[in-house]
Amino acid sequence: MLGGLSRLAHGLWECGECGLVDERGFDDDHWVRQAHRVRDERVRRPSQSKFRVVAVVVYERGDGTVSHVIGHNDEAACLKNSICAERAAFVQLCMLPQSACSRVTAVYIASDAAEPITPGALCREFMMSSPLTSTDTRIVMEGGGRRLDLRLAGLYPHASPYIRLTAEEQAAAGRRLGPAAWEGAVAAAQRDARPLHAIGYGSGPHDSACVVFEDGSDARAWQWKALEYSCSLDAVCLLAPALAARRDGGVEPRVLCLADQHGVCHAPHATARAILVEHGYGDVRVLVHDSDGHAHTPTAAELLPTAPTAFDAFLACGGGAGEA
Repeated sequence: MLGGLSRLAHGLWECGECGLVDERGFDDDHWVRQAHRVRDERVRRPSQSKFRVVAVVVYERGDGTVSHVIGHNDEAACLKNSICAERAAFVQLCMLPQSACSRVTAVYIASDAAEPITPGALCREFMMSSPLTSTDTRIVMEGGGRRLDLRLAGLYPHASPYIRLTAEEQAAAGRRLGPAAWEGAVAAAQRDARPLHAIGYGSGPHDSACVVFEDGSDARAWQWKALEYSCSLDAVCLLAPALAARRDGGVEPRVLCLADQHGVCHAPHATARAILVEHGYGDVRVLVHDSDGHAHTPTAAELLPTAPTAFDAFLACGGGAGEA
C-alpha cells in the first residue's frame, strides 16, 4: 500500500477508496506498445485511405494520479468531414469533470506507416487550443522502430494570440491588441516595406486575407461562416484559385496576411497551413502578430515544421485509390 493505493502490476495502482486505477508508473515504451496494439487490433479501416492512426492521450487527474483515453481516425466520403485520432481522443476528455482531468501529460501516436508520422495541422491546432495542454506538452510518435519526441510548441508555432480564449475573451483581446498590433506592423513595414505590403488589407470582415504577388498585384478573400463551425470556409483557402491562376501565368506570391476586424494579423489556420505547404507555397512570407502585438514574418513552411511525410505509406494502404 502507498497513500491508499495498492499495486496491481508494474506501473499500475488501484485506489482502495474509489477503485480508480492509477497508471502513473508506466513509461514511454508502455504507451507506445499500447498504441501499436490497439492499431493492430482495429479490423475496420478508415473507408477512404485505409490508413490507421491511433492516439493515446495520457492525462493527470486533480489528485496526481494518471489515466488515459484512446482515439482512432475515421473518414467520411467527403474528405473534409474526416476526423483524426488525436481529436477523437481529446473530445473524450470533455466528458470528464475538472477534478478528473487537470492536464494532458503526453500524446502517443502510432500508425500504419513504417516511420514515425507527426500530427496533421488540424490535430496540432486542436491540441494547442485545449485548456489541458501547454506549449510544453510532449507529443511522442513511433513507427518502424524509430521514435520522435517533440513539444507542442515546436509543432504549431505562431498560434493565434486568441488561442484558448472564449469568444468574449477574444473580442476583448482584439480590442486590447489592436493599437499595439498596428504600431508593430507599421514598425516592421518601415524595416522592410515590400514583403509587408499586405498589411493595408487587414480591415473589413472578420478574418479577411490578402496575398500580394511579385508583380505588385493582389488577391483578397474573407471567411465564410456557417452555423456548424466546421462547415465554414477559411479565408486563406479561398485564395487558392487566385494562387493557382497566377502561378499558371508565371507569377508567384510574395507575402500573405490574414487579419481580423481589430487589425490583428494571424498566422493562417491549420487547414490553410497544410494547403500552402503541401501545394508548393511554403516560401511565401506571412505577416503575424504575437500576443504582445509584435510583428513577425515567418514563411508558410516555418508555420508547419516537421510536416507529415508518410505519403508512400498512405498510398500503399489505399489512399488516393481511383485517382488518375
